[in-house]
Amino acid sequence: MSPHASPDAGPSAASAALDKAEVSRRHPRRGSYPPVSSVPFTSPQRLAQAAEDATSGPGEEASATVLYLAYGSNLSAETFLGARGIRPLSQVNVSVPTLRLTFDLPGVPYLEPCFANVGFMKLPEVPKLPDPTTPPVLPPLDPSQPGYKWDGRLMGVVYEVTPEDWRTIMRTEGAGSSYKEIVVPCIPIKPRITVPEKPPFPDLPRPFLARTLCASYMPDSGDDDPRKRRWWYRLVTGRQRPNPGYAQASARYLKLLQDGAGEHELPESYQQYLASLQPYTMTQGRQTIGQIVFLGAWAPLLIFVFTMTNFLADETGRLPRWLAGAVSGMFNLMWMSYDAIFKPVFGDGERTESGDEEKVLLLANGTD
Repeated sequence: MSPHASPDAGPSAASAALDKAEVSRRHPRRGSYPPVSSVPFTSPQRLAQAAEDATSGPGEEASATVLYLAYGSNLSAETFLGARGIRPLSQVNVSVPTLRLTFDLPGVPYLEPCFANVGFMKLPEVPKLPDPTTPPVLPPLDPSQPGYKWDGRLMGVVYEVTPEDWRTIMRTEGAGSSYKEIVVPCIPIKPRITVPEKPPFPDLPRPFLARTLCASYMPDSGDDDPRKRRWWYRLVTGRQRPNPGYAQASARYLKLLQDGAGEHELPESYQQYLASLQPYTMTQGRQTIGQIVFLGAWAPLLIFVFTMTNFLADETGRLPRWLAGAVSGMFNLMWMSYDAIFKPVFGDGERTESGDEEKVLLLANGTD
């Protein structure tokens, strides 16, 4: 209960106070957290030390800080500095040649169908040989240069954070029940230099290693482990969907990515890509009814699980393996109920239904 509520306030007053606190947490008041521009650039010395950090085990960094690559909602100051209360020591914009942005981590149907994830870049099966009679025209390889064309690689921000803030990040990102920690090479991107607000940047950025979070999918074939072919093993091992990448993220979630990319001045071509992404939009009344019924059935359990992860996560911010499996199993059961009951009755809760493009445009423009 809010400390400003009277002792004899009724249940409705307590509920309103809790709702207000939840809204404040999810959408913190602007000005209640520092702007991203107040976070200094990461020093070249710290980036050079990242290779030594990466050889250590999780939670055993050689340095006193952690370099964390953010690419989803944590790009946004509203989420990272506001709702999660992280206070990074420094930051640097980066490109990640080995990764691409995906939206294949299942969320909650009809509300947040999916969240951002990363996948590894695929090499072309047949390399295209250059024409020896035509001189090559090399496009700008530096994303900070004018005329750079986005090549599909991931762009993001590497924050330098304390071990305590890293544990908070792990807890708020599922505590190991969805995302897993990986180490990837990153290339610093030169910022838009404005004098005297921003310091000079090295002329030749060198790759360095940073930690990030990735939700991997279990391969359908080619694995000799017989356990991985059993339904119960798939049920408790990560959030699984039969068609990864089918779902669309919500407009709210995409706005966090778009706002964060703008706040950090990521390359214009990457910002244009984020702006081109189409959100999931409900266009039929039965989908709204489905959302109400679905959340009424599953929201209490989701709230309970997310609350328990904050208490049961260990000193590294991760859940015990059995509990992480239970959380994954709950999400998979939730989606099984959606596939079997809710989608046939109430309509698509992960992607805007085909043929509704005109309705989507009208809804986006605020007309009926």
